[in-house]
Amino acid sequence: MPESSPSPADPGPTGRRPPPLRWIASAAAAVLLLGAMAIAGTRLAARLSPAYDEPGHLSAGLSSWNHGDFRPSTGNLFFTQRWAAWPLAARGVQPLPDDEQAELGWNPLLTGEVLLYTGGIDPRTLLAPAREMTLLLCLLGGVLAWTWAARCGGPWAGALAALLYATSPVLLANGTLVTADTGAALWYAAALGCYGWMLQRPSACAAALCGFCAGMMALSKFSVVAWVLAALLLLGWRLWRRPHSVRPWALVGLHALALAVAWATLWSFFGWQFRPGGHVYIQKVPATWIGHAVGLLRDFHLLPEPYLREVITLEMVLAPRPGYFLGAFHSGGSWAFFPVAFAVKSTVAMLLAVAACLWARRAKDAPETPAPGLEAVAAGALAYAAVAVAAPLNIGVRHILPLFVLAAIAGGVALARLAAKGGSARGFVAAVAALGLFEGVSGSQRPLAWFNALAGGPLNGYRLLLDSSLEWGGDLPELIGWERALRQADPVTPVYVSLLGPPGQEHFGLAASDLGTAFERGQVRAGYFVFSATRLVGGPVGLYGQWGDSLRDAWDATGATRWRGPLPRKLAWLGVARLAASCRLLEPTERIGPVYFVYHLDDHALAQALRDPSALSPRPAGAPPPVPGPAGP
Repeated sequence: MPESSPSPADPGPTGRRPPPLRWIASAAAAVLLLGAMAIAGTRLAARLSPAYDEPGHLSAGLSSWNHGDFRPSTGNLFFTQRWAAWPLAARGVQPLPDDEQAELGWNPLLTGEVLLYTGGIDPRTLLAPAREMTLLLCLLGGVLAWTWAARCGGPWAGALAALLYATSPVLLANGTLVTADTGAALWYAAALGCYGWMLQRPSACAAALCGFCAGMMALSKFSVVAWVLAALLLLGWRLWRRPHSVRPWALVGLHALALAVAWATLWSFFGWQFRPGGHVYIQKVPATWIGHAVGLLRDFHLLPEPYLREVITLEMVLAPRPGYFLGAFHSGGSWAFFPVAFAVKSTVAMLLAVAACLWARRAKDAPETPAPGLEAVAAGALAYAAVAVAAPLNIGVRHILPLFVLAAIAGGVALARLAAKGGSARGFVAAVAALGLFEGVSGSQRPLAWFNALAGGPLNGYRLLLDSSLEWGGDLPELIGWERALRQADPVTPVYVSLLGPPGQEHFGLAASDLGTAFERGQVRAGYFVFSATRLVGGPVGLYGQWGDSLRDAWDATGATRWRGPLPRKLAWLGVARLAASCRLLEPTERIGPVYFVYHLDDHALAQALRDPSALSPRPAGAPPPVPGPAGP
């Protein structure tokens, strides 16, 4: 039974080590691919408008640099936001004063919006350097993918893994935003690889590095839950296949060392202070099992209090919330969401590479056990997928970002092994590589909204997934360009928008009126109505995914005859939802990229859309078919 596959230090199947020239070519290919990814990411970092979560992460990161103040809580832990805010802190950019943050309830999203929009400068001036720090983590993930795949399958496996990684629009999109997902994916994969190394070749160095990476992952996101499951799967597999490879007490000692290093890494991040800055971070704990555990840890000062405060937010993460999936909203999630999301947001090249993994396992000459490095990939992917499927959080493919990293590694190894079968197999691998390059280039301009050809491409993605799988507020430059072109031809007709993303589009340069605010002020008139895909299908944030008979009846009873005047906020939300539901049955006047839908409604069409009794009439014969949506009018 072969113990491992060829590695840089071991002879390959032919008994010869790969020539140095192949390693040079592989490294050069990885540098070129990741360099192209860096160029595309840098351009996106300077062009995109603020995405929904970015202001909060940036504000919390800056606050943590200010005398170790971790009071603003994003529910996404600390490392990535602190890492991203470092260039700004080094330049002397300060968070809002304590009294202003206190007035805003230490809400990082609100303080972030004030930070970005009140300085009189383009928000991207602050966001771009922070985004580039996230991009650096993304590129480190590519280096990890190349190293891991090359270790398992040789130089060409590393090059192919780098190609699959660098051409993934999902990895590029999340690698240029000030959020936690890219950093969490990097540390998840790094901790997984180090743990597999520790089991394969036990040593104190491997255990210490595993503990450090696990500690950094625990500081980045709660992916540590999936990682623990992956570690248990990998350990169980290892003990089953090779029960005498490691002495039990040595194995216990290595795990204890890794745990101690992880614990020390976490405390070091907070300067070995239970309450950094002397602030109280937990006023009370909920009467739940998480609350009881947090209370016990706090009483004995086993972990820093800011970290324990974030653990409590797990209850918020686990709470059911509406998510859009395949034409309908589900509260609490659907088990099929993330499998489908992976299928439609992966490049076809990556899907073919994953299929090659399955073929390699079924091949007659396949080894009886996978290489140790691939055992870790399989355990990590299985555990993360299981946790994702069980979780109720169906609001973005970014929550399974580690799976794309692991798929690139496994796919690179599988394609390299397939290429060794002969000429026709090499032709297939070359075609997959060419397809991956084409998809990477085509998706580099709008990577967040990108869907593969099997899903109908970016323009049809809104029929499948919404939220941060499609948009997140970063596409304002396209909308602003459309508005400026419109104003040259039509300078007077009002433009109203209902968008996903942080408030403040007027500060970014968009002159259009927010539709909800216009309803509140009684200023809605005939004009252009622009909905982002998430708002068109799901309605305003206050009623997201809830449109149905009860809300329809409430609007018809109270708002249908009053909308020309000022409305209370909740009734204004109903007005936006009513108009979105009506527009879903119309063909848009035009579309602005994959995200924005434009409807030009005159007085009569607007009154009909809002169900004003004075304008109701039968649907005209020959009207265009309705656009599919989760609910009709």
